Amino acid sequence: MATDVAILEAALEQFALTGIRRTSTDDVARRAGVNRATLYRRFGSREQLLAAAYLHEAGRVLEELTRRVPDVPEDADSGADFDPAANVVTMFTEAVALMRSHPLLERMRQIDGDLIAQGMTVGAGDVLGFAADTLAHRIRELHRWRGTEPPADPRDLGHTVARLIHSLVLTPDGGPDLDTPAAARRYAAAVVVPLVLGHVS
Repeated sequence: MATDVAILEAALEQFALTGIRRTSTDDVARRAGVNRATLYRRFGSREQLLAAAYLHEAGRVLEELTRRVPDVPEDADSGADFDPAANVVTMFTEAVALMRSHPLLERMRQIDGDLIAQGMTVGAGDVLGFAADTLAHRIRELHRWRGTEPPADPRDLGHTVARLIHSLVLTPDGGPDLDTPAAARRYAAAVVVPLVLGHVS
């Protein structure tokens, strides 16, 4: 609904502008052009609003990711040049790059680093579940195209890759080295491709 989207985007803008601690639901309501009762009825407390805003922004990031990663062809005849392993590498490296360079999250980290860390760890279950579902769908599609069975349950694999990306974004120090596109692609080819596709001939 348009009003919900307006409120969530206003919340993200306000959190980035003044920080989570200094933002009230009244501030968000004013920025969104709604009254406080409407905001509370739709999203509840500030903490519930923040969680919904995270999920909303995660959806936008995943939409951008799907634009950057080629779709899996319908069948082998229509995608003779399609390379599933390269698709996994692109999916992983673009996801890490998108999250590490996300301007809104970076601005919020600068202002309220501890609250962002808490929100993106103990409060990140819904976002991780959303990402895992998206990844599980891609894993099923890749194996459908290959005519193979996934090495594990696609949803478990989706959760594992989502949590791996999440950890690498939140804690970039300490390895593995993903600081250059070439290094990220090497890591993805060596670690993520076998995890998602199993044996690749």
